[in-house]
Amino acid sequence: MTPAQKLHAETKKWANPHDRLMQRAWQGCREGLAICRRDEAARQKALEFSNRAKAVAPTHMQRWIEILQGEHADHVATLFGIESFFSLMPQEQAWWDQLIQSAPFAPILAPLRQEKIKSRGQKLNRNEQTHMTLEQFDHVCRAAAAVAGVKKVYVFGANAIIPWLAQASHPIPLSGLKPSRELDVSVNDEQLDTLIDGLLGEFSLFDTAFSVYAHGVNLTVFQAPSNWRQRTGKRTEPVNTVEIIVPHPHDLIISKLVAGRQKDFDFAVSVERLFPMTDNVLNELVEEFRVAHLQAEAGLRTNVEIWKNKILPTGNPQD
Repeated sequence: MTPAQKLHAETKKWANPHDRLMQRAWQGCREGLAICRRDEAARQKALEFSNRAKAVAPTHMQRWIEILQGEHADHVATLFGIESFFSLMPQEQAWWDQLIQSAPFAPILAPLRQEKIKSRGQKLNRNEQTHMTLEQFDHVCRAAAAVAGVKKVYVFGANAIIPWLAQASHPIPLSGLKPSRELDVSVNDEQLDTLIDGLLGEFSLFDTAFSVYAHGVNLTVFQAPSNWRQRTGKRTEPVNTVEIIVPHPHDLIISKLVAGRQKDFDFAVSVERLFPMTDNVLNELVEEFRVAHLQAEAGLRTNVEIWKNKILPTGNPQD
């Protein structure tokens, strides 16, 4: 058995998801820094990411800037000399611990992994076609809060319905929908949202390890009625007590009808079956939306009529 095969076998034995993530992160740092040492364009990309993220993670990103500029030679030698993170001496492990979780190599490694997967005709993860569970939902929110150094996150998009399903004792996932591994997350800070997307996004080490990922986006992209914040629900993540804010199901319906893709109509139909909306409520939400997004009002009203026709067999909104 080669050293690489032995390491892979050892990694599979680790029962602790955090340990698996740390080892993948260690390997990702080895791979990313090796690319940067032989490719100046890649090094510049990593430096650019580090400088952008420095405002929100100054200590770790400053250290990565120094590494990318050729400093900390002894620690870098250890990085390339030791294959397993857990084989490091305790002092060296402590030096790298938080550093490898904030590595600036996502802009370099993500496209490479994507191309490799496409060329082999493979799926990114064994669980790629599975629906997100409540536990995975909490895990992504917990990781996003840790990356941003906050205790509250906002979630929107289709998977934001998961806490509402759990609270109402409805089955998870929402039936009849295409599986999604993505969770739209914001901490209402553009720089921190960008950092979350870089470290926990699609094809990141987190995604590879856990088969789900965070799409860190600014809260302003959520097109919803103007008073949606007054109707939000709150879930407390059970491990680190992160406060998770999710829009009301009716506001999620409106946001999906704005987009108007087939999967958005499917989502809106399925949600309305579990969380019925009267005509009065619908009209109020459309009017609220008009106040906030006047230019998109006409498209929403068109899609609302299409949606109402789709839900007629299972019950039209009533006064």
